[in-house]
Amino acid sequence: MNRIKTGLAFFLICFLTLSLCGCFMPRAHSMGASLMAVPHQPRVSADSTNAEMSVTVGAFGNIAGDGLNVNKVKSGGGDASFMVRMGGAVSPLFFSAAAGGMLGKLRFDCNESRCSDNAEKYKAWLETKEGKRDYSFWDVQERLLLGGDFNVGQYVILGLGGGVQFFQGSGSYDDKRDELEDQKLLKNIDDNTGFAPVSSVWAGSRLGHGGQWGSVLAEFDMLYKSGMGDWTSAIMLSYFHATGFYGGIVWNSQLGYGLNLGKTFVF
Repeated sequence: MNRIKTGLAFFLICFLTLSLCGCFMPRAHSMGASLMAVPHQPRVSADSTNAEMSVTVGAFGNIAGDGLNVNKVKSGGGDASFMVRMGGAVSPLFFSAAAGGMLGKLRFDCNESRCSDNAEKYKAWLETKEGKRDYSFWDVQERLLLGGDFNVGQYVILGLGGGVQFFQGSGSYDDKRDELEDQKLLKNIDDNTGFAPVSSVWAGSRLGHGGQWGSVLAEFDMLYKSGMGDWTSAIMLSYFHATGFYGGIVWNSQLGYGLNLGKTFVF
């Protein structure tokens, strides 16, 4: 019994020590750890089982979004992707490689529970001149994805994929969050460069017989960086015209709401 009491007391002391020393500091992501705004484009026709190659170019942007302990995020950029679809019996399978870049600006914020409860010094810094200014960032991102696209009848589209996303970036935002970490005011989840597994699932419908009016697709992506509470996500609702043009709305947990548009060329 005495040993149990001693163990509980030791645990309590350790917990209070960690709490008081500020180990549970507010966190910050690299903006490169946001999901790429590259929507998955299905085959135009549900009857097609031919091998295909395609190239897609796109652009995206958002105004005044929110992320993890950042707000007023304004960003924009572009991307290009290459996809290979298998043919015959394995026609649902595909491989894609995408690369893109973005730049923008933001302000530091305190908008998570850990920040609200354990960040008096950080919140005091937010009230200073430095804490209220805008900080810039730029990032380059690459993604490799392997998956399957499945047709349920002529109209319903289902699919999933998995792979890895890389990022490299810099800017005054990254410099400042490194400085804040050195001062023990902030904990950085990511370095300026990194990579993490990524997954994607989607569901949608072709419009008209054989998709003659295009298709609509809802997609949910996850980037598994660090612990479960640090994962970033994105939701895209996109319309794809039969000619290859597309456009849609994007919600990103690091960037907020935005728009994307582009064009796919099939060979």
